[in-house]
Amino acid sequence: MPLLALLLLAASPWQPLFDGKTLSGWVPEGTANFRVVNGVITVDSGPYTWLRTVKAYKDYELTLEFKTGVDNNSGVFLRSAALGLPHITGYELQIFDSRKTFATGSVVDVAEAKPRVNVKPDIWNRFEVRHVGPRILVKLNGKQVLDASDTKSLSGHLGLQFNPGKPISFRKIKVREL
Repeated sequence: MPLLALLLLAASPWQPLFDGKTLSGWVPEGTANFRVVNGVITVDSGPYTWLRTVKAYKDYELTLEFKTGVDNNSGVFLRSAALGLPHITGYELQIFDSRKTFATGSVVDVAEAKPRVNVKPDIWNRFEVRHVGPRILVKLNGKQVLDASDTKSLSGHLGLQFNPGKPISFRKIKVREL
């Protein structure tokens, strides 16, 4: 049986990381105003903060939707430690169109998204991530933009980033452990 088929057989069912009502299962690392509004995790004020999962993950698939404006700057943290800077202890999947290097869909300081795809402002965008061992595969709005390998972190928390003055919302966050 091919390896991919074996991995899919071994995969757990998809689990929601967000129930649409509360921030249960999440821990804020900072004081920004992460909250649930109309079934969506939203944040629009406060200092730099990240919201991380209580649970750490090793090999997984992650899907989520996010909405932000033209002047965006956020990210999704992958396999980050609870303590320390999440983009240093783990990986930052970038949401930042105007960054010259490591723009949206890139993993900061690891690999550039190719092709470069900008966020669709003020509508829902979708990330699909497959992170197995050192390999990170990323799709943005259905288009594969990243296939990279790095061994810095093989287990850690998933997280959502807030940068001051850059409102963002997240929804439909699901994970499947592999």
